[in-house]
Amino acid sequence: MKKHLITKYISDARFGKYKSWDEYEENLCFSKKSYIPLSILEVALRNSIDNLLTQKVGELWHENQSFLTKDSQFKIQQAKDMLRKRRESTSREKIIAELSFGFWVNLFKRPYDKKLRIKDLKSIFPNLPSRQVRFVNREIIYKELNHIRNFRNRVFHYEKIINKGNYNSVMSEIDEILNYFDQELSIFSKRVNDE
Repeated sequence: MKKHLITKYISDARFGKYKSWDEYEENLCFSKKSYIPLSILEVALRNSIDNLLTQKVGELWHENQSFLTKDSQFKIQQAKDMLRKRRESTSREKIIAELSFGFWVNLFKRPYDKKLRIKDLKSIFPNLPSRQVRFVNREIIYKELNHIRNFRNRVFHYEKIINKGNYNSVMSEIDEILNYFDQELSIFSKRVNDE
């Protein structure tokens, strides 16, 4: 691409992070390849947690101030405010769908340690490996999901993700979490991504 077009439409600051046009193009292709697995993961995580919390806390778990941290309550209020601003319904379903990936990932942070026990993790992730195969607890899940969240945010904000050591195995990490839900989700993600 011509230099003046890069400057005008991409910006020198953004393009300056790349060694060449080929590397920029490679980054776009990797972002494209990651979109479907990230989308499936985000929707599956949201719905699986919602199902668990509906059973554990009640259908209006998102209104339960004794269960949720102040930060989570604030994010729910932001979701409601955003829906009102767009003149949309603030129904339970709309609020749940409006909450960010970060909201769902943060439910695995330390303040929820006593609220989401190992049996709850197994409800969210029915295919979680046994302790003999691989020990996975709330803290490990949080670290894995938060790493994927950081990657997702870079992808969705069109930032550089290739040639970054911490993202070399991110697609395997996403696939691993999809397998924690069900192997069929992983297979579906790969099949759709290959089409």
